[in-house]
Amino acid sequence: MLNKFSTPFLAFLQASGLVFYLILISFFFTFVTPLFRNEVAEFYAPIVMLLLFVFSAVISAVMILGRAGVLFWEKRFKESFTLIGWTTGWGLFYFVLLLCVLHLNNNAK
Repeated sequence: MLNKFSTPFLAFLQASGLVFYLILISFFFTFVTPLFRNEVAEFYAPIVMLLLFVFSAVISAVMILGRAGVLFWEKRFKESFTLIGWTTGWGLFYFVLLLCVLHLNNNAK
């Protein structure tokens, strides 16, 4: 099924999926942070954050490197590195887009 997509489009989907996942994590932090305001919860906050960090690292790695790893395993090295390059490029595009939105939002105030 993944063979139907062009490399740039598949990279776009991977980068977009990662950005969507990061948005979900941001919402999680927004709603969970007030729960850690008391003294008892302060003990659990680092544990929750570290578990989320490890879980997020695995999810992010699978989303970004999963298909490229399969291509590499199949000895399709050029396609693998091309996909990683395109995904990185789309990630950079989203990063610059976010910075522009933040800059425009800051100037509007």
